[in-house]
Amino acid sequence: MRILLSVSIFEDELIEILDGLDETYEILADDDCFEILKDRIPRIRPFGRDDFDLLYLNWKDLPSEKREEKILSTVDENRTLLFLKTIKNYREKLVATSLEDLKLTFSEIERAGDVSLQTRRYLLLKGLAYFLKVHSEVLEHLSNLFFIKDWKAIVLERLQEGIKAPVSLLPVSIPPELVEDIGLASHLIRFLPQGACVLVKNGKIVYASSTGDLPEIKGGVFALKGVFRGEKKFDFIVAEDFEGDVEGLRIKDLLHQEEGLVLLGASGYLREPVPTNDFTEVLSMHPVFESCAVTKEGKLVLHVVELNRSDVINALEKIDLSGTEVAFNFPISDEEKTKLKQKGVRKVSWIDSRRIWRRC
Repeated sequence: MRILLSVSIFEDELIEILDGLDETYEILADDDCFEILKDRIPRIRPFGRDDFDLLYLNWKDLPSEKREEKILSTVDENRTLLFLKTIKNYREKLVATSLEDLKLTFSEIERAGDVSLQTRRYLLLKGLAYFLKVHSEVLEHLSNLFFIKDWKAIVLERLQEGIKAPVSLLPVSIPPELVEDIGLASHLIRFLPQGACVLVKNGKIVYASSTGDLPEIKGGVFALKGVFRGEKKFDFIVAEDFEGDVEGLRIKDLLHQEEGLVLLGASGYLREPVPTNDFTEVLSMHPVFESCAVTKEGKLVLHVVELNRSDVINALEKIDLSGTEVAFNFPISDEEKTKLKQKGVRKVSWIDSRRIWRRC
């Protein structure tokens, strides 16, 4: 089997996997990969006009600097042509976009001598979803940059109409009734500070701690930015890792976390707030509805999720805000900010229409 590498993101585990293959596997690499890997994989050789059987590829991450040339630099015509050639001939060629795909492929070859048609179809669809995600991000950022929203709206509408919950793509079995709560927990844990935790029920955060203290509450989806060591008293657990025999979802198993909520079936969860390491701001990041989080001394005081912004603001009238931090996932006026400060709020933050955090 001839393996062609065309990647922008390198992982040490990839080198270990390739080093463990016997001589029946040839390892080829495009020009960029070859220059980087030639000293790490002695068997590797440059890709010329050879044919290949398996394509392992990924695309560049979208740069943080959202200038036109930077965004367009992620569009790689050579890699795209290789990908399209592969998926059009998926019965003869394989495409892999993650280390898990490679392991699955090699395990089937070792067990049966070939890769089954169903696995080939699975890898084709997974690779195509990844391809569409990457280039949809290019569309989204260019749309924002150029202030032309026509096509973005069409694309998102079509995605929302068609996306269901392909939970079979995930490494664990997920109860259908918990899919959206797991999606929200997976979304939040990416931005939480190390050691923090949240408990999600019915699309809302009902408990959160910046120090990861386990709540005295049973049920719900519990997410921890660290290693979960407690007893399983929750319906589902999302964590970086687990100690002992605890079922749940490891964050590393969500291959592309930007699409985590879409993979978990929460269609419409395509709004992606600006990442932040601020505990209160993270808790306000409900990806669909208007929301607000109120914390005090690293614990959640109130989490409001509503369809209307006015309902979120009105909910704050009912509690003591002295010494708290308040964050919104929508912009608020200077007048509203002043009122909150007068009620004793220590810090107010919100996200504006261009998704930039404003603090005062």
